[in-house]
Amino acid sequence: MTVRGTENGPVLLYEPEAADVSVLLADADPVSRHVLAGALDGADRIRVLGTADSGRPLHRWPLDGVDVVVLADAFRPRPASLVPDLVHKGVRVVLLDTRWTARTVGDALAAGCAAVLVKDAAIGRLAAAVRAVAVGYVVVSPELVGLCTPAGRATTTAPARPRGDRTVGLRLRSLTEREREVLTVLAEGMSTREAARRLKVTPATVKSHVSHALTKLSVRNRLEAVLLMRQALDEDRPPWS
Repeated sequence: MTVRGTENGPVLLYEPEAADVSVLLADADPVSRHVLAGALDGADRIRVLGTADSGRPLHRWPLDGVDVVVLADAFRPRPASLVPDLVHKGVRVVLLDTRWTARTVGDALAAGCAAVLVKDAAIGRLAAAVRAVAVGYVVVSPELVGLCTPAGRATTTAPARPRGDRTVGLRLRSLTEREREVLTVLAEGMSTREAARRLKVTPATVKSHVSHALTKLSVRNRLEAVLLMRQALDEDRPPWS
């Protein structure tokens, strides 16, 4: 039980203990597998069940009981064809790479990756990303957000929407001030709980605002909504100003 402050005063919340996330680490480099295991060793609510050489056939990977596969450098030496096969097996995939491009980010998201992270920069954030994807979130390294479009595809030439796009501008203006505030905080890279603490509301309230925003923005998930907000904030004059 915890006491949280809300807009209507303090409330008593029951927060059930979250289940552990079972993880398999897959990389062709045994040294890299050791480093990844070290990054997750002792992390709260994470159990590393084992490791696999990503160059071996998928049927030889120890996937029994695995919730999340952390897969490194899947675009070399072969394309990320492993990802849809893993997703088909009901496994969430966190994909790490060191040389992302707009095309590979788009391919990874289209294949069903739950997270795309810059390998070297992600080590310290890996545990948080694993926990996030295990409960259904999509995670993108801040360094890669500029390579994404709200539709989950990547582009190298044009922004996700033209500046002054009236249709998107109208949808953004339809958000309440609180919904825009929530998306702005999430666009800073905060988790739901971190956003709730910043805004002095409950995580359930944050989720409710996000849900309403998804409908108004006509987007499919939180990532798309956050990307739209980030792009709006980057403009000299956001649509609602």
